[in-house]
Amino acid sequence: VVAGEGMGILAGTWLTVGLVVFRAPPGATSDGLGLLLLVAGAAMCVPAAGALTGKLVPAVVLFTTAIRFAATGVFELTASTTWERIAGVVGIVLAVLALYAATAMLLEDVRRVTVLPVLRRGEGKTSITGNLEDQLAKVEREAGVREQL
Repeated sequence: VVAGEGMGILAGTWLTVGLVVFRAPPGATSDGLGLLLLVAGAAMCVPAAGALTGKLVPAVVLFTTAIRFAATGVFELTASTTWERIAGVVGIVLAVLALYAATAMLLEDVRRVTVLPVLRRGEGKTSITGNLEDQLAKVEREAGVREQL
């Protein structure tokens, strides 16, 4: 659910950014795009908070995405080169974090053992260290399994 919500926010935001940038003259900023990016940054905090309960590295990636959206939104609203640079630096940090998280989770999935830590805790840790019974303990209360949502 966390990954799906995060990817949905990213897809919608990047589609809108692409359409706005495609139609705008080179180097132009947009107040509407700035506002959208601020809202997307706030929205990205929701799946990031959800990720905190299971895996800290993906949560940091999602929170950094929120910061990147917010910094770019402020740049779009102000046209300040300082905010443009801040958004660029945050973007580089985000790229490194995302690459690490993707590599760590891929290796964990392929090898079935933690190679690079993603700092699991709670149910995220139980999904790796627990047994099948631990993972199925709450399944009867999952959306899609119970009769009423």
